[in-house]
Amino acid sequence: MHARGDELDRLRDENQRLREVFTTATAEFARLRGQVRNLEDELARERRRADSFEAQCARLEKELEKSQARANKFASMLFAIKSEKLKVSNIEVGEDAVAVESAGEEVLREGTGAGPAEEQQATPDKAKEKAKKRRGARQGHPGSGRKIPKNLPVEEVRVVVSPEALACPDCGQPGVEKPGLEAVSYQVTVKKQYLLRRIVRVAYGPACDCGKLPNLITAPPPAQLIPKGKFSEEFWVDILVSKFMSHLPVNRQLFEMVQAGVGVASGAVFGGLKKIYFDYLEPLHEALIIDLRLAGHWHADETRWRMFLDNCKTLWYMWAYRSADIVVFVLDPTRAAAVPLKTLFDLDVEEIGANGLQLETAPLATLSERKKIMNVDRYSAYKTLMRYGLVLLAYCWAHVRRDFIDITKKYPGNLILCQWAETWLLKIATLYQLNHKRVEHPNGSKLFLEYDTKLRAALKEMRKAVDGEHAHDAQVKVMNSMRNHWDGLTLFVQHPELPMDNNLMENGIRPCALGRNNFLGNHSRWGGDLAACMYSIVQTCLLNDIEPRAYLTHYFRACMASKEMDAEKAGKLLPHKINGRLKEKLRLKKN
Repeated sequence: MHARGDELDRLRDENQRLREVFTTATAEFARLRGQVRNLEDELARERRRADSFEAQCARLEKELEKSQARANKFASMLFAIKSEKLKVSNIEVGEDAVAVESAGEEVLREGTGAGPAEEQQATPDKAKEKAKKRRGARQGHPGSGRKIPKNLPVEEVRVVVSPEALACPDCGQPGVEKPGLEAVSYQVTVKKQYLLRRIVRVAYGPACDCGKLPNLITAPPPAQLIPKGKFSEEFWVDILVSKFMSHLPVNRQLFEMVQAGVGVASGAVFGGLKKIYFDYLEPLHEALIIDLRLAGHWHADETRWRMFLDNCKTLWYMWAYRSADIVVFVLDPTRAAAVPLKTLFDLDVEEIGANGLQLETAPLATLSERKKIMNVDRYSAYKTLMRYGLVLLAYCWAHVRRDFIDITKKYPGNLILCQWAETWLLKIATLYQLNHKRVEHPNGSKLFLEYDTKLRAALKEMRKAVDGEHAHDAQVKVMNSMRNHWDGLTLFVQHPELPMDNNLMENGIRPCALGRNNFLGNHSRWGGDLAACMYSIVQTCLLNDIEPRAYLTHYFRACMASKEMDAEKAGKLLPHKINGRLKEKLRLKKN
């Protein structure tokens, strides 16, 4: 019994210890569960932070990609060749063609497909030969010789040998000139000279004693562009053409005059230009605009222009329009659709609103036959004219092409994206070539219809690609733009006379950019209007193969003969209306 009692006591003690252990373990487990819950909560917080960091990292990577793309674009604008320098007709097209254009290198076009053995062998040789070919004279080439102008007056300079060099060293007799054996060479030189024109008005008296005639008759003074002015029309033409065709600021011209010994006050020059503009050039500009409105097809573009006026907006815009015969520039402080509405259709937006007309809901013209056609970029002001029912817009494929070139410049490290963009460049090049071959033949001819069919098929395949799925934001942006402008991009198919791009107007507006770089802008409204007027005259003359200096001289003399000029009279003197012997006399000389 005693042993059994001891066993029970031992068991009770062990049971008590186990209970204490269980109590301690339960408390420890509770504590550990709390720690686990805390760790789980902390882990959840860290996961949320990690997700936030991942989202932030993705957003920053996207922003970095966009920033790097902009930096690449700016670098290409500064250092790379312009995309317009590459003629689309020079791009190879086909399944094996590859188009590569980097930000700092020349554009490379090469075929990568497996062709005939002869072609595979000839291609590297031609490429090597083209790479080695340099500009300038080459050894062994006969050349074409110097081109000496034959219509210039000749000033002879005789170069002689000194008598000492001709004396015989033995007898001392001098050398004798050998006529007809001279060595003759030519140099083209220049002498810019200002002349003082002395006008002598001859006086006459009667030869009879009848007394019917005055005792003294003096010839009337010749007509002058500026009455009682001391400068001829040629002087003013030189200033205008030098500034608005050669882009030489007036202050530099005045400096040249001082060096030539002609001191002219700047106030006299600017005052004379102001009078000439309002009296003679403004009616000519108005006549150009009136004739421009008669055309059925225009090109249009605009560029910035600085105006340094007190309490006025600095950044203005120079609008440019071109028809088959006329180029017109118009300066305006806004970039709104009201400018082409007024210039091309003589419509004032404020007057239209005051008369209760709602052009958005009731367009002015609804039939396609009555609408004008405009080659433009994708700027929204031109789309307003289309919504008003006034025009059909033919959008520029060169701008679309630049979108894909920008992708290759912005994302040069994304090879898949660049290859995709290069494929599209080749597709656009194919369109240009097919359309070029199509319009070489008469509309409706067999060859025209053949290339027209190929062109429409290529556009159909292109539209399928436009409507496909695209992953990168740059792809989506370009495809959305093409989809939204597709009708205007394909308008040239129904109208073969339309060009595929607006390059004619972009080339025509470049003189404004050159002038802007040289003399920044204008300090008066009349000075800006004079710039628009003169750019219109110069570009219209060049478009019609007329020399601007000769035309302005002719026009000013006509103004002096009529003594008063208005738009109706100026309309008869427009450059594109000149023909016959006069046009031949004013014709632009070309090499």
